[in-house]
Amino acid sequence: MALALSPLSQVCKGIRAYLDGEINAPTRSKVTVVLATPAETASAGAGDSEHRLNLFFYRFEPPGLFPDILPGETGWLRTFCLITPFAVDEEPVGAGENDLRLLGEVIRIFHERPVHLLTVDGEEYHLQVIFQPLGLDQLNQLWSTQGDTIYRPSALFEISLTPVVPATKAVSAPLTGGFGLGMQATMERREASAIGTRPEVPVMNPDTAQEAWAPAIAFVHQGACALSLGFAVGSAELAAFVPRVWIAGKVGASVTLRWETWAAAAGWQTVDPAVAGVVASAGIDPNEAAGAVTQALTLPFADHAGQLMLYAERSYTRASDGVVLTVRSNPLLINLYGG
Repeated sequence: MALALSPLSQVCKGIRAYLDGEINAPTRSKVTVVLATPAETASAGAGDSEHRLNLFFYRFEPPGLFPDILPGETGWLRTFCLITPFAVDEEPVGAGENDLRLLGEVIRIFHERPVHLLTVDGEEYHLQVIFQPLGLDQLNQLWSTQGDTIYRPSALFEISLTPVVPATKAVSAPLTGGFGLGMQATMERREASAIGTRPEVPVMNPDTAQEAWAPAIAFVHQGACALSLGFAVGSAELAAFVPRVWIAGKVGASVTLRWETWAAAAGWQTVDPAVAGVVASAGIDPNEAAGAVTQALTLPFADHAGQLMLYAERSYTRASDGVVLTVRSNPLLINLYGG
């Protein structure tokens, strides 16, 4: 019976698949990219006429960061990979030169694109490939473990940070519903005299001159802006409430509005499908809330206690390398209590 995939194996396979796709372009020679020890690849390719590129993941270290990670939270590893070409003769180019051509291509590929987006257990993670020095002592130690395999030119890369995704994830805590200020004459009179005020919503003007500008959003409720709202489950106020969101950024740009919900049993969960939105204003000024152009939304639920978080996402293609990136707005929060 085959072993189940682990987060570590998914990362290693993802790097192998990326190199395979880059090196084996339609206009290039066929190269077999494998996950193995150098000794295994050398023996498997003996007498073969095919170029081979070996990825040897041999060292794994803790990151030296995040000392407060709990067992149910995602951990991180520094992962080290020795990449070794096993090229063959191709007249008039010898195997030695082909080794250098292949290794140089690997170094170029990772130099041009050091950051990769890989899916591990259904979630996306950014991993960076870092070219590391390989001293003589370390070379001797590595190749002395490979039996009679003749040394080939190699390069060492660190892939960081590799996620360690727990099988049973910890349930995340709810967010703070909001901060306020209460004033009363005496503690005995606090129920009758307490006055609560929400924090003021700042003026938000996204800098759309920047390629990576992120939208800004705010609720408009009863003619005023808010970043967080609270309602009692079953109340008339909640029954009459329709969330209206004010979206700011580059006017006319498309964004995606996405809800996340929190419940005590499951923690934070993303609500699908997302809702399409359009930026209607260049900025958000709380003093102009009464005349704001807003978009009405539907609450994911309103029949039980929990929290609802809303944010806007914008995707763009980075001009420098053509990579598609997603930026996220400030979050908005609705707290449903009681019930």
